[in-house]
Amino acid sequence: MPVMSEYYHPELTLPDLLNRAIRNHPDAFIGYIDKNGKLIIQTYEELRAKAKMIAAGLFNLGLKQGDTLIISTQYNQETIELLWGCFMLGVVPTVLQPPMTFSGYNPSVVKLTKVFEQLNSPFIFMSSEVKDSGTLPVNKIKHLPELDCAGSYPDPILKADDLAFIQFSSGSTGDPKGIMLTHNNLMVNLDAIRIGLDLHYPDPMGNWMPLFHDMGLIGYHIVPIYCMVFQYQIETNDFIMNPGLWLNMMSEQKIAISGCTNFGLALVLKYFTRRKPVADWDFSSMKALLNGAEPISVKIMQGYIDALKPFGFKPEAMMPVYGMAEASLAITFAPLLKRSVINAFDANLLDRENKTRLVDHFDPSARILTEVGVALNDVEIRITDGDGIPLEDGNAGHIQLKGMNITKGYYNNPKATAAAFCGDWLRTGDIGFFFEGRLYISGRYKDIIFKNGRNYFANDLEEMACHIDNIKFGKIIFGGTTGRDTGQDKVIAFVASLSEEKAKETFRDLRAFLRSNLGITVDEMVLIRSNEIPKTSSGKIQRFKLMQRYLNGEFEDCKINA
Repeated sequence: MPVMSEYYHPELTLPDLLNRAIRNHPDAFIGYIDKNGKLIIQTYEELRAKAKMIAAGLFNLGLKQGDTLIISTQYNQETIELLWGCFMLGVVPTVLQPPMTFSGYNPSVVKLTKVFEQLNSPFIFMSSEVKDSGTLPVNKIKHLPELDCAGSYPDPILKADDLAFIQFSSGSTGDPKGIMLTHNNLMVNLDAIRIGLDLHYPDPMGNWMPLFHDMGLIGYHIVPIYCMVFQYQIETNDFIMNPGLWLNMMSEQKIAISGCTNFGLALVLKYFTRRKPVADWDFSSMKALLNGAEPISVKIMQGYIDALKPFGFKPEAMMPVYGMAEASLAITFAPLLKRSVINAFDANLLDRENKTRLVDHFDPSARILTEVGVALNDVEIRITDGDGIPLEDGNAGHIQLKGMNITKGYYNNPKATAAAFCGDWLRTGDIGFFFEGRLYISGRYKDIIFKNGRNYFANDLEEMACHIDNIKFGKIIFGGTTGRDTGQDKVIAFVASLSEEKAKETFRDLRAFLRSNLGITVDEMVLIRSNEIPKTSSGKIQRFKLMQRYLNGEFEDCKINA
């Protein structure tokens, strides 16, 4: 049993959290910030009142405790109110990315359709602006304003081990899987997060990440309610269009805790090249900016620190973290308000023998990695070889987890559940190692590229490739396959935002650079458009989708050969 704080009780359920926050801090609220910076305040008490009305409306639709429901709405307030309406009735929700259109190929529509089938055709709540339903049954599409909320509903009898929520995986390596999370799975992880961040009232938290992703929904909406603190929400699309909204919010609202993916940090840096910073920004109140959800670029992380440091941002507030939906959310945090440890490792030794050795940061073949900290107090971590045998510190291998925060499996998918576990240990699919007691993430097992008997991580190759003048960060994707005719391993580089005139020269430079520094030869380069780079809801690149298209022969006219 992990060490828990006074906030935790083994019988807590999600409705209890909202009731507790209202009872102890009735002034606490959610602040919704629109694209113009206007703030709309909804107290937790107002949220509860709205949620109870929605619960009555769901009951009038015929829903009861234990039923499932899909929330696929466009606005944070709408999503949050529907979510808590489900919790109040004991309905089990899942939150998915809302489709902007049902025409043509749309990944969010594909995922929505697959989840609809997996959950046995539940109701889907969409925003009123969405009139089309594609191939989905019209009678299953509902809109919140049309809900009949008259009357009351039966209070559910909830237990800590009841299914509370289904978080569908982002699908970075295949079809989405429904991660089942109980009330107690969530509570132990929420408490571990509270301890790791030393969260206390009022500690405002700010968020731009989508609520259909676990980091946005659990990390920056449910955590504040568990901790009875204030929270501010910006629509993700508004942040993407204007990252200054987030910066303004953090300064004006004295945000203590926020988070950002690598993708988001890069957007902020790009914003700084286009806009003049606001002279009176003040980020000194921030004690943790959690950096995770996708591979962490040390270069981008450091660039962000340097850009915000003149405005009071403390370098030690940058907190690399590691988590996944199967663990409810969080797995490791770097120590609070301590400068994260960044090391340079011998990439050749790491790839060849899965062993760690420090090298000079300026070594061309160095792999620069930041720690992601140590395990939170509700989870155990081990590193194993391919057979599940534990490895000692300094050896890279498969990351496995065990703890009360870990899902028991995937909804209606016993095959995937069985494949995910090694006894009591969850296979994360990530590769990493412990070095001097800190965890480092090398990459995803399914993103390993094989060449000449050696393993290379696609994200490492992509980061190194950005040393080439004509290649921009986020615009190069690596994949590996076996040649159909030769049976030889092939390495493919997909490059976006590159003109055909510069393609051959860039390819020669890329091949020479990677061959001299890592000993790997890139066999082909494929020119693609930026909008052809498939990503998950959190910005992770879905490399397998590009490789599927490549193997289907869709890029024959876009290839550049040596």
